[in-house]
Amino acid sequence: MSGTSLDGIDAALIAIEGSAEQPEVETLATLAVPYPAGLRERLLPVAEGEAVSVGAISALHRDVAIAFAEAAQQVIEAAGLSGAAIACIGSHGQTVHHQPPTGSAPGHTLQLGEGAWIAERTGVTTVSNFRSRDMAAGGQGAPLVPLVDYLLLRHPERARCIQNLGGIGNVTYLPAGATPKQVLAFDTGPANLLIDAVAQQLTGRPFDRDGALAAAGQVDSRLLAGWLADPYFALPPPKSTGRESFGYARAGQLLAEAAHLSPADLLATVSELTVESIARAYGDWLPTAPAEVFLGGGGVRNRYLVRRLRERLAPATVASTAEVGIDSDFKEAIAFAVLAWLRCSNRPGNLPSVSGAARAVLLGDVHPGR
Repeated sequence: MSGTSLDGIDAALIAIEGSAEQPEVETLATLAVPYPAGLRERLLPVAEGEAVSVGAISALHRDVAIAFAEAAQQVIEAAGLSGAAIACIGSHGQTVHHQPPTGSAPGHTLQLGEGAWIAERTGVTTVSNFRSRDMAAGGQGAPLVPLVDYLLLRHPERARCIQNLGGIGNVTYLPAGATPKQVLAFDTGPANLLIDAVAQQLTGRPFDRDGALAAAGQVDSRLLAGWLADPYFALPPPKSTGRESFGYARAGQLLAEAAHLSPADLLATVSELTVESIARAYGDWLPTAPAEVFLGGGGVRNRYLVRRLRERLAPATVASTAEVGIDSDFKEAIAFAVLAWLRCSNRPGNLPSVSGAARAVLLGDVHPGR
């Protein structure tokens, strides 16, 4: 898995037992590796919508896959196993464009990282291109992790939210004793994407470590109110978003509007945008407030962000997914391994109640191993 932030590849090796309705997952090894030198720099212009040749995109499709194959081989070796022991690889790839359906116009999405290269390099059956079939069935193609959240994290007596804090935030709402049709999920808006982009521009560092600068600043309520008026937040689910709406171009707009603010005040304000957009999404679109919120993704390491979410979402308890047995740093990599297992078991991988698809469908293209 590599997310919207393009900050590297997360790999997780898992063992699955049980049924497709009630799987049990054990994480055997995890690994986070940066993209090889120069690859992220080649990906960023594509993801930001700059004009790039077809040849350049084709080469990236190959090179991302080779990097993913290497990450898969490394995590297999870290577990002391060989490719022969692996049933399948699930590769999300690198999203460089995501356009949800608008009105009568169907959506389209592009994840780079050709699965055939991964299957050939590793010798292991590989499932890739998960999002396209859901879109072809009329869905958003996102979020896809909620089915895995339902399978692994639902509770018979307590309503839970599983909140991802990647580049983009997304929530899975699991009512107490939820059935698949009762699951609600959608992208809440920016999580780390704008925070990191602003931190890079203001400090030259990749992110605001622990949210330390934001914690030292004051929120500009007027600037915050203007950004919370973004039309995306008023859209009802199903909905999804990405760099197209909250990428570097929007970060540049934010920096221009906040030229009068100190770096600490701006980072406090943009961090509050993430917190407040999540809290308002819960209030606007969830049928009931959750009793528990479990966080995953890189934002879990931002202590200030987590503290503000605890304050804003009270009386719900807020904790990491590690508290319920899922490594918060590798939750989405684990999820796409489970989705690959479902595909190879001939089981649907989407939730129409979440994505808006007309029906449940098999997700992903299967590339047999050697």
